[in-house]
Amino acid sequence: MHRRIYLMRHCEVDYFDSNGNPARFQDVPLNQHGFQQALEMRPLLEDVLFEKLFCSGLLRTVQTLQTVLGNVSIIPGNVPDFREIEPSAIHPPPGKDLKLWEKDFLGSLGPGLTPESKFMGGETFGDFTSRVNKALDELLADESWNSVLVVAHSVVNRWILCRFLNLGLNGISALEQDAGCLNLIELPRESPPFIRLLNYTPLDRAKATLRKNSLEMLLDKAHEAMRRREKST
Repeated sequence: MHRRIYLMRHCEVDYFDSNGNPARFQDVPLNQHGFQQALEMRPLLEDVLFEKLFCSGLLRTVQTLQTVLGNVSIIPGNVPDFREIEPSAIHPPPGKDLKLWEKDFLGSLGPGLTPESKFMGGETFGDFTSRVNKALDELLADESWNSVLVVAHSVVNRWILCRFLNLGLNGISALEQDAGCLNLIELPRESPPFIRLLNYTPLDRAKATLRKNSLEMLLDKAHEAMRRREKST
């Protein structure tokens, strides 16, 4: 049998609070729609025999994993190197031209990335890919599983998929990962790996309500948050 990596992105969260202030990036929980997404995924995976379960350890991945699987006998493992690439901020810094910030924001995942490129002024893609590669290589070297579920993050998943598709850094901008999506990576023992399922979202299988990419949707939320902050002052 092929070994299989079931790779999920965590379900939906709110990166800004009700007053428009940015939440702490590492600590955001799932919102109500996010829990609905996770529950919708549950019947798809309930008959899969997982030998191991992993998430990044950030709250949104822990909640996604727990909600998707419900009560399971396997203790999930936290892999901090699967945490999301870390921005400096997801809101405009004081004094920065808004239009220039928007352009930089929407281009933060490429194309044209190099290992020295910083994600929104934060972690470099070189450091990010090095730690994700390390975690992925350790997972692949472990022969004790046939099917594993990994719940991680948008850019983490994009890079893992780029690894198997041999796309390099420019592939990051070409692979969307919607909130709560599922990917399936097949690992034949005698032939090259391949992608069987990509960015599947049970609540919107035809992507009818998803007409913008992740960065565009996050930018909309940032603008909405700025308007709320302006009203409150």
